[in-house]
Amino acid sequence: MQMSETIAALAEALSKAQGAIDDATKAGINPHFKSKYADLASVRAVIRGPLSANGLSIVQLPRAQNGVVEVDTMLLHKTGEYISETLRMPVAQANAHGIGSAITYARRYGLMSILCIAADDDDGVAAVQAPATFSRAMKSEKDFA
Repeated sequence: MQMSETIAALAEALSKAQGAIDDATKAGINPHFKSKYADLASVRAVIRGPLSANGLSIVQLPRAQNGVVEVDTMLLHKTGEYISETLRMPVAQANAHGIGSAITYARRYGLMSILCIAADDDDGVAAVQAPATFSRAMKSEKDFA
């Protein structure tokens, strides 16, 4: 995790925002597993108001290389204080759809993690379906350079 030199104002604002954030609606449907999950749009819908009301904002910056996507999620406070973390995920298919899907998945989980939102969804089943793909994607340390 990276953070500004101080995060006192951010911590206070985040505490207030978290008190106002509701659970995300399970609006997404995974037809492959016949399950519902809180998609990125429903997560954003429940956080936008509480974050804005408390001087907080989110920036997410994706990148893809060597079969892995990375999404930097940064929580910013109006004072300039911030915390950030990078989430890495393997790409199941090396095409626009596979990369886009991995970025969306990483954005959703990065956002839910930095705001401490429970991930009560069945969509995570997909994450354990292909350990060989994950192993190939994580084959070398240079993937993280």
